Amino acid sequence: MDQDQKPIVSLPLPLPLPSVNEPAEYNTNYILYWNHIGLEFNRLTHSVGGRHAGPPISARALGMLQLAVHDSYFAVNPSTEFTTFLTPLHENVEYRLPELSGADDARQAVAGAAITMLRLLYLESGGSISRNATAQLQHLLQDSITNCPDLDETSLSYHFGASVSNVIFGLLFHAHGAAADDYKPTPGPYKFNDEPTHPVVLIPIDPDDPHGPKKAVRQYHGPYYGVRAHRFATQTEHLIADPPGMRSAADATAEYDDALRDVIRMGGSGALNSCKRHAAQTAKGFFWAYDGANLIGTPPRLYNQIIRRIAVTYASSPDLSSEVNNADFARLLALTNVAMADAGIFSWKEKWNYEYWRPLTGVRDDGRPAHADPFWLSLGAPATNTNDAPFKPPFPAYPSGHATFGGAAFQILRRYYNGRVGTWAPEEPDTIAFDFVSEELDGVSRDLRDKYDPTSPITEQPGIVRTRVPRHFSSVWEAIFENAISRVYLGVHWRFDAAAARDIMLPTDEPDVYAVDSSGASMYQDPEDIRYSTLGTKEGAEGLFPIGGVPLGIGIANEIFETGLRPTPKELQPVLTLGETDVQGRPKQNIIV
Repeated sequence: MDQDQKPIVSLPLPLPLPSVNEPAEYNTNYILYWNHIGLEFNRLTHSVGGRHAGPPISARALGMLQLAVHDSYFAVNPSTEFTTFLTPLHENVEYRLPELSGADDARQAVAGAAITMLRLLYLESGGSISRNATAQLQHLLQDSITNCPDLDETSLSYHFGASVSNVIFGLLFHAHGAAADDYKPTPGPYKFNDEPTHPVVLIPIDPDDPHGPKKAVRQYHGPYYGVRAHRFATQTEHLIADPPGMRSAADATAEYDDALRDVIRMGGSGALNSCKRHAAQTAKGFFWAYDGANLIGTPPRLYNQIIRRIAVTYASSPDLSSEVNNADFARLLALTNVAMADAGIFSWKEKWNYEYWRPLTGVRDDGRPAHADPFWLSLGAPATNTNDAPFKPPFPAYPSGHATFGGAAFQILRRYYNGRVGTWAPEEPDTIAFDFVSEELDGVSRDLRDKYDPTSPITEQPGIVRTRVPRHFSSVWEAIFENAISRVYLGVHWRFDAAAARDIMLPTDEPDVYAVDSSGASMYQDPEDIRYSTLGTKEGAEGLFPIGGVPLGIGIANEIFETGLRPTPKELQPVLTLGETDVQGRPKQNIIV
């Protein structure tokens, strides 16, 4: 061995991932198969410390994968209803679809696109990524290739798909990722700060020596991502109103105070007398979590799992492998994942624009004796399949990422099936019913007694097993609301991070004070009656804007759906002015209205 090379601290390959809770038949369809592999990469990279971790970056990876699959499929099998994302013979090579050059097999083209994109996204080693993490991800890719029937990596079609991925990767890869650089929290009321129950994490100085010396790191995920990242398919700027207590909403103290009372009673630790949350609401908080959890991954994976379930349930043909289903699945998965990728960009842009504090900080640091509780604990985001304590995510609260991702993905889904599974207005309830079991509550995932052992299946590790909780939703509209409000039940978000209180809460006779039930728990409108219509002001911008992540995500989805999945034009991408910063110290950018 060369003396400059370090020995690899080996783990058995592959990491024993639990089986997914869906019929194996799904992956006999090759579009669904490569989507499944992308979702496996999502949960594995969060389990081994690999690349493209965290909500917005993992959404970006899935968006790039599904775009490559989409264009490879529809270039070989053109549609009369829409075009590819890349354009044949485009004058700008960055947006140009490669020539077919004899490609005529969509299955091979899709495989070439998926394999190439996954390799580009996940298999670069070095930096803070251990060689073991890269080896585990390499093993997953090789296993997916081995299990892909009739794969011909020498075919013209395979090479065409690979060339499509190379173009999309060149256009959309964001090398800076979620790096925090020299970011430091801005002090003051309403401002995001370090997690008081997890102020630092201990990271190995050498990623290839996990048992060696450690360094303490304060985590800030993606403070510059929203202003630097190349957008996918939005055609305008997407902004939200100022949150209560800040800027143009500085006088909205009554709404803030009621939201403070709300999160104390609905999001506190169950051991606190002040917590009034019902058991079913706690289950809903866990159901939607997917907070980068070990063996589970991030929310975009959860939303893809639900989209897969709905796509198969309402498939156009009973033959799962039919071309009509292939086309449906390729289009739907591209639309939804691109919407989530752009939702990640815009929500992170606004999160770090406002730097709004999480409830754990807000309740403890309020400063008013009648409101503050310096010892308050939230239920917290669950550190599933570990023995770690619950936590608050390492990025600001407003707007909720869950609410924005879910609003975007599920609104695309609703628009896609409108007229096929009933008919409804774009901002009204649908009739897309579905059943689903979350991996957070599947009878397998657990809260471990000891440190997670990567050499052993999770089913063989002692701990408190989470009860399997099958759920039924009467509509995707219901899922949009529950996904968003679930974050209040964990105490990691304020209700206005999801949507305006008047749109989702039950009012009382007192302005900005909302109803509670006989046990003291907050009361919400029936999801079927909810409309996300309330608007607010934004300092420095003309007009009125939506409040919270749900309407932000819905607006992004509507635009992408209505404009046909076209690339964001080059002239509408963020323009950074070198050396100039805004008042928060972030790079200046153009604002497109």
